[in-house]
Amino acid sequence: DFCNRVNKNISIFCAMIQITFSDTEIHATENGKLLGKIEFAISENTMSILHTYAYESGRGIGSLLMKNAIEWANAHHYTIHPVCSFAQKFIVKN
Repeated sequence: DFCNRVNKNISIFCAMIQITFSDTEIHATENGKLLGKIEFAISENTMSILHTYAYESGRGIGSLLMKNAIEWANAHHYTIHPVCSFAQKFIVKN
């Protein structure tokens, strides 16, 4: 399924939410409006998730961002280090 494949610097459209990657952030947008983002850092073989922001509650934006971050990290053979509390809770639950 195309929506489940994630590559760095490629935009993916799922429902009406677009997920985009940069060197240090993952953004979720809808019709040009920023719904949330993850700030991360890469060091050696580790992707540290520093902050997770969801600007609209109840839509699962944080979870969508985390799923994409995990999939991207796995595809690039990175270990995830969840620094922010949301990322820590998400990793434990999933």
